[in-house]
Amino acid sequence: MKIAVVGTGVAGLAVLCHLLRYPGVRATLFDSGKGGASTASTGLLHPFPARDCKRSWRATEGMEAAAELLEAAEKVLGFPVCERTGLLRIAVTEEQKEHYRKRAEEDPEAFWLDDVRKKISKAAPTSGIWVQKAITVYSSSYLEGLWQCAEKAGAERVLSSIKTLAELDSFDAIVLAVGAGILEFQECCHLPLKRTKGQALLCRWPKEKLGPLPCSLLSQGHITPTADPEVCQIGSTYERTFSSSDPDPKMALPLLEKAALFYPPARDFEVLEIRSGVRISPSLGYRPIAAPIAPKTWVFTGLGSRGMLYHALLGKELAKEIVDRLSF
Repeated sequence: MKIAVVGTGVAGLAVLCHLLRYPGVRATLFDSGKGGASTASTGLLHPFPARDCKRSWRATEGMEAAAELLEAAEKVLGFPVCERTGLLRIAVTEEQKEHYRKRAEEDPEAFWLDDVRKKISKAAPTSGIWVQKAITVYSSSYLEGLWQCAEKAGAERVLSSIKTLAELDSFDAIVLAVGAGILEFQECCHLPLKRTKGQALLCRWPKEKLGPLPCSLLSQGHITPTADPEVCQIGSTYERTFSSSDPDPKMALPLLEKAALFYPPARDFEVLEIRSGVRISPSLGYRPIAAPIAPKTWVFTGLGSRGMLYHALLGKELAKEIVDRLSF
């Protein structure tokens, strides 16, 4: 079975790794070399990404599947690709307090805190919830680990920007996992998807003054650690209209003030870099699309801001569906 996977973000690499677990599969990864939203991701992985803090669809399965791939990436690289240090969701509005308290009452994985400063001393004086099982993924390291897993299993990588499905006629199956680029394929123009530009700030973390960042912080915006303890990420924007995918300081720098609402020291952080990417998500709802669009072509797209939660689970299920179809 010759299978082409187009796209080197978490979706493409996840389905590639799972495909290669089946005997008889030969897989080729097509890499445009342009990167994408996955490279700009701040890496939050937890069951409650919605603004109202509800547990996401199939969140438990998504967390378990992601943990398996994270461990595989760490094993092949020989160093961590994430921090398993939890998440503090900080309420700065009455609406957030209401949602968070309700989640803590209904879900044992969300622990209510009357004063979040008991967890993070310099946070805003307010309440929130603690999510012990949350993980923060170092996106670039994780992507490299997934690729090395796939390469070790026999995958080939071709540096090429695929424009039409006709270029891949020699393959038995094709998986399009190209993120925002999915709408450039004529066969995918009908899919109910929307594009959103997201920007994040890479900032110097004043470790001597504040100590280490012990966990990720999330409110109306978020602050996450990176592999470098002297650097953190602050995100993110949700831009519906934009003329370029390039970094835009006018839209990105206000993230400092947004973060300062729940963590006041963020106002004075030194900005080292602005990262940007275009996410693709369903026009309605948030469930990704992992489905066939032609007899031998599947799409894996629409992960939006929940890419970390769903890439491994749906990538695993999509790989099985493809192999079952080819084996029939």
